[in-house]
Amino acid sequence: MTTNIPGRVGYDSMREYMQILEERGLLKRVTGEVDLDFEIGAISYRSLVRNGPGLLFENVKDYPDMPLATNIMYSLDQLAVAFNGERDWVALEERVHEGMRNRLPSKISPTGPVKDVIIKGEEVDLGMLPTPLWHELDGGRYIATTAGVVTIDPQTGAHNMGQYRSMIIDKNHTTVKIMGDFPVGSPPPQGSNYGGASDRSGAAHVLENEAKGLPTPCAIVLGMDPLLVLAAGTAVPTDANGLAEYEAAGAWAGRPVDLVKCETSDILVPANAEIILEGEIVPGERHYDGPHGESSGFYNKNYECFVFRVDTITHRTAPISFGLICGRIEDYPRPLMRSGSILNTLVEKTGYTNILEVHFPDAGAKGVIIIRAKIDHDGQPKEIMDAAWEHLSYRWVIVVDEDCDVHDWNDIMWRVVSFAEPEQHVYLGAVLKRPLGRPGEMDFIPPSRGMGIDATRENKITEFPIPAPSKPTMELLNKVGKRWEELGLS
Repeated sequence: MTTNIPGRVGYDSMREYMQILEERGLLKRVTGEVDLDFEIGAISYRSLVRNGPGLLFENVKDYPDMPLATNIMYSLDQLAVAFNGERDWVALEERVHEGMRNRLPSKISPTGPVKDVIIKGEEVDLGMLPTPLWHELDGGRYIATTAGVVTIDPQTGAHNMGQYRSMIIDKNHTTVKIMGDFPVGSPPPQGSNYGGASDRSGAAHVLENEAKGLPTPCAIVLGMDPLLVLAAGTAVPTDANGLAEYEAAGAWAGRPVDLVKCETSDILVPANAEIILEGEIVPGERHYDGPHGESSGFYNKNYECFVFRVDTITHRTAPISFGLICGRIEDYPRPLMRSGSILNTLVEKTGYTNILEVHFPDAGAKGVIIIRAKIDHDGQPKEIMDAAWEHLSYRWVIVVDEDCDVHDWNDIMWRVVSFAEPEQHVYLGAVLKRPLGRPGEMDFIPPSRGMGIDATRENKITEFPIPAPSKPTMELLNKVGKRWEELGLS
């Protein structure tokens, strides 16, 4: 294990990270036998909603030598370990933003631990890996729930690593669900769906190759360190180096990500990952995917998913699988990683530089955002709401002043009940476009519109003056927050 010095994380792999969690009481080994069919998912979910520790299942039925980890990167305590940072959401968000701006070039090595075992051709069998049925109504075993799906842009040569779900079809084929249904012949999508960043997604790579009758080389990376998992699920804009997600994760970690080349393509993958699935996304083929419990809190089904043929599996000696049960609450800090992407999009699209923070809480996909802003004139909160509805696809929008703690629902609701006159400051949201449905599908399509609430007090014209709130300023709270550990209060 590497030395834990300021600015650098104390691990180089998922297993080293888990060792630190265990040392700090943030991970528990589960030694009793557990079943892949629904039981691991139910245990993980029950522990997650109770703010339990990370779990390492050491005795998976029918897989005695293949442990599986869950719930290792959701809590604030775990994320403080992952970033070697403060136990503070604001400080971690600043760390994420800084790493996105100032990335760290990766290191390319001739080989690495993920090449300990190499399996090719007829020996490839996805059944060798413990893959749960996570939910009781799932249509299959989802091998990629925390994985990074890596493709190369056929136009620029840049790598893209996205966090896309992947359901096992047979011994050497899986689905790859990127953004939704893409029938054969679909035009490439423009940009990411995580806040509208201008990067090109894996779907664009596949569809552009497919238009020429070409397969798309692909690698699915299982068991990455937590910062790589976070990078895979974040809209990291492409840069000239073409390794955007790896280099953002390297900056967060304070050390380069060590990469190796795949056995069957030029794709670069993390050398310290647990397992790599290599192969090609087959042109002109689609497969039904789902249903699968999703982050909306509902089951979701897709009919036109890409098909990935696995030609090679490489893995570490005694590999550890890692997955999550998707749901309204899951082992992924969506507020931390996606809030920054949404903020950047909104400021870039609107020019409202007085928007200071956009918080994406765990309240369902496309549900609600909280916008913290320095309001400079009466009516501006409604202008900000209209901009959010125009450029983003979130139905409920709450605008608060710059001194609001957007991670504290009590603070938010205090402002709603104190400063929002229903007739004057509550608005019906814009009608959002619904995706086209199919008969019998299980997708949940949410209401087409939400509401906007102006919960600000600054520059609001009211019948009576609004007194100053009796609470410490954000500057003072952040100052004392930096002393929390020193004062023995963490």
